[in-house]
Amino acid sequence: MPSNPLKLIKLKDQKPSLHSGNWDYIEEQIKEHFKGKTAATLVMMNHGVCLGTFEDGKLLLSASQPFQPEHLRSLRVFDQDCECYVWKSSMDDEDVFRLRIRLDVEEENGGLDAVEARQLLWGTHLAEGDDKGWNVLTEKRGIELRIHSTLIPEDAHIDERNRLWLVTRNYIDYTPAGQAGYVDCRFVKIEYGREE
Repeated sequence: MPSNPLKLIKLKDQKPSLHSGNWDYIEEQIKEHFKGKTAATLVMMNHGVCLGTFEDGKLLLSASQPFQPEHLRSLRVFDQDCECYVWKSSMDDEDVFRLRIRLDVEEENGGLDAVEARQLLWGTHLAEGDDKGWNVLTEKRGIELRIHSTLIPEDAHIDERNRLWLVTRNYIDYTPAGQAGYVDCRFVKIEYGREE
């Protein structure tokens, strides 16, 4: 069952680390933060979008959508504790990527507030994909998303009421006048549950 639609959490107040460089440098930074762990990924390339995994220091993507750094628009590698967010900026040279690493530590009296929210993933039908271990999430309006089978619970039955959800963490900061607003967002996990 999915978590609450909105939940306020307290975190240790630590700033994200920012990097930029060529793909090899960025990939090494991601490997360092997810060493010995398996994480979910959202890969957006010019030719498609895919929810995959990062295992043993490698991106696992569908063979029909192979990873090509030259076509990368954005990449999120994430788990409950950390997210590495990679994107291209039009202000940089063609082979330069930017990376934001956000590591969270929940702390009861922490100085950083964040709101966890559930975002509905479009898709009411799940079918086996052409590649072993991959599924295709579709909807009548024509939306299609390739998703690795490890991100879907074994007992999941996707339909109009039982859906996949993306849990995001949205960070709050305050202006000098005390007005609150969101200053950053990261992906946390994929959940399965009924639409309420």
